Amino acid sequence: MIDRKTSYGLAILSGILLLFSFPPFNLGGFLAWFAFVPLLIALFYENKVKRMDRLSKIAGLGCILTLLWLAWWFYDFLSWLGFVIGLLLAVGMARELHTKNYVGDYWKTKKLPSKNLPYLPSALGIFVIPLVATCFEFLLMNVPGLMRIGGIWGFWSIAKTQWANPAILHLASFTGMYGVTFLVLLVNCALAYGIIHYKETKKIFKPTVIVLCLFAIIFAHGLIDVPSQKEGDVTVAVIQSPLLEGEDINDLYLRLSKESLKYKPQIIVWPFFQYDGFTFPENFTQEHDVYLAGVGVVSPDGSISTDNLGYHMVTLFKNIADRDVKGLFFPEVHSLDTDLGKFAVVTCIESGSTLPTRDRINDGAQFLIVPTGAPNTYVFSWALGTNAIYRAVEHKVFSVEVIADHDSSMIIDPYGRIIKDVAPEPEIVVGKISFTDDRTFYTKYGDGFGWTIVALAVIFVIYNSHLKRKSPFKYCKKCRAKIEKDAKTCPKCGTEQRPLLKRFLFH
Repeated sequence: MIDRKTSYGLAILSGILLLFSFPPFNLGGFLAWFAFVPLLIALFYENKVKRMDRLSKIAGLGCILTLLWLAWWFYDFLSWLGFVIGLLLAVGMARELHTKNYVGDYWKTKKLPSKNLPYLPSALGIFVIPLVATCFEFLLMNVPGLMRIGGIWGFWSIAKTQWANPAILHLASFTGMYGVTFLVLLVNCALAYGIIHYKETKKIFKPTVIVLCLFAIIFAHGLIDVPSQKEGDVTVAVIQSPLLEGEDINDLYLRLSKESLKYKPQIIVWPFFQYDGFTFPENFTQEHDVYLAGVGVVSPDGSISTDNLGYHMVTLFKNIADRDVKGLFFPEVHSLDTDLGKFAVVTCIESGSTLPTRDRINDGAQFLIVPTGAPNTYVFSWALGTNAIYRAVEHKVFSVEVIADHDSSMIIDPYGRIIKDVAPEPEIVVGKISFTDDRTFYTKYGDGFGWTIVALAVIFVIYNSHLKRKSPFKYCKKCRAKIEKDAKTCPKCGTEQRPLLKRFLFH
């Protein structure tokens, strides 16, 4: 058993580890694999002695530093105000939920069985949190219609902790980003459960050993299968610069584009080209034999092709206004064909979900651009950049993340590694890419892993129901004590056991 100070200390430790697991810190490849363990252990022991009032405080301490991580970059007044309001609401909801004993029940032993799926064998407990969390993430970003908004969840997925870990990123080429989310949570739960099991029984928990061996195999495969970084054959220059007061956006980007010509680029990428007041400079592409790319592509012959932003929230509202049901739930997207190869443009919020990129890659795209306008927060830069990293790995394509007002645009290789910028100017990023035709397991077969996770979650619920029907006892709704199946009240705490609806109807 652990005391109050230890519980709080463990929760704060988890918060610190989580804080440094997310970008732009590159420590998540190490810290994220045990960042949740202290918090899970604290919650387990608090739950075991039914200190429900303290659970919400401990859970809040485990999350508050991660919330501060967001507020650190969302530094303007409205963002801080929104953070404070959101934190107060979250703490209030957590206290209410924990008071009613709705959450926080995953890590109970047989002495205090879980309220969620309580009849499952305890050895399966380590899979509950990873299954539920991954299932939620997958459905939120894949249910037609819902994913048009739910894709924003992908900006801050647990998978993002592995943005600088190519050996684990490689897993996404088979499972999508969801496989990385599941693995990170599974390892954390296995370690926490293993520590608790050893503390109470002085025996090694075999499922923990199996999970760690699985992790070692996946990591070793990634180390072996990821090749050394190679330079592409097409030079790309990315333009990024904040607007100064009184400066014309077209003049600024035209000047920087001309400056980038000394690197002999074949493609120049602008943020949100042809949107936000941008217009392409007349005859620029013809004079310099260069492609100008952003949301659209201008070829050296002056021809223009544009993306339709099929999954963007902008078109979501248009679909609703036009009563376009097919476009609302199943938008059509396309790649942009050029003499160099086919471009895919996945703008801003579209990049958070896996589906918009996969549709464009299946349309033949060989190179990915993730542009946005001019957000005023540094965190959004890294949220977009890590989106571009995952989309590149999932389909083994080179990608470019370009953002207007921060020194954070990047060129990414098919294995998620950032290509070295050879331009010393802070406003210009230059590197070499290739238009690739390789297709990954994830590209070809899609979300088989994600739907498998959903199916397993359903199977867990069905199996739990089956065991519940066969069981000669049930658990008290409040104190979780074992009682006779037909008992109307708990002999230990006196709580009435009839469902709320029956209590109301037959009172």
